[in-house]
Amino acid sequence: MEDSEAAFKRHEGIGPKVKQAYEEAIKQIFADLSCADLQAWDAIYQEHEQSALDTESIVDRTRSLMTKVVLEMNRCFFASNDVPNKLQTLEMLKEHFAPYEGKKWNLNTAAPDELTRPLRMRFLDFSLEFMEQQLASQAKELEIAMAKSNANRERLQHIHDQRLKLSAQMEQQLSQYEKVKPELIKLDEKIIDF
Repeated sequence: MEDSEAAFKRHEGIGPKVKQAYEEAIKQIFADLSCADLQAWDAIYQEHEQSALDTESIVDRTRSLMTKVVLEMNRCFFASNDVPNKLQTLEMLKEHFAPYEGKKWNLNTAAPDELTRPLRMRFLDFSLEFMEQQLASQAKELEIAMAKSNANRERLQHIHDQRLKLSAQMEQQLSQYEKVKPELIKLDEKIIDF
């Protein structure tokens, strides 16, 4: 932080220097205006009005007026946009990032695979998370199905055991009935004969 403040203070004079350079350049913009630039207009004016234009004073006034207007625009631009402070900040940042000068920062030179790698990795992460969630959901469903299957298996085993008991009881009843059957037939005959 202190280094940044020191660098910022080192470049304090950059704003006024740049402003002065702009003002000098603006004064030179219209310096090459000459009477020769108005010769065509002077000829037309002489043809229609039968008098000559004072091209020297027109050029001087135009040069003076245009310079004044552009200088005023420049002054307003510097004042309203806080240009000296921004130039000072820019110089400080240029100094701070000087070690990176000359590095290639153009991402357009990278291959499409390199440009899209972060997106593809994020997509793969989302896909893996989705698959993990599906596997967890399927594991829960499988656990529920296994519990139901075990309950049904126990129920079927219980029914099978009951059938075996019932079948054993029926065989026992049948064997008792077979033993008693001759006596019942005799009783039946006696009843009929009676």
